[in-house]
Amino acid sequence: MSDEKTVEHKLEDGVGRVQDGAENLLNKEKDQAEDLASCSKSRAALDAVRDCVADQPVIAASVAGLLGFILGAVIARKS
Repeated sequence: MSDEKTVEHKLEDGVGRVQDGAENLLNKEKDQAEDLASCSKSRAALDAVRDCVADQPVIAASVAGLLGFILGAVIARKS
């Protein structure tokens, strides 16, 4: 009788491990899909910024210079 119970417990443990492994695999797939979606959103934003800079380079350079000046002033003031 105890051998049957031992075998049943081992089978239940094995099935539990398989279920856990399948669940982990599905979670990894979901995470990878979310990462890819986030990556495509970032790429779209980068493309939009690149297009704006290509269309209006003088404004982009002016904004970058102004931000650099402000950042430099803040860093110099903290030192």
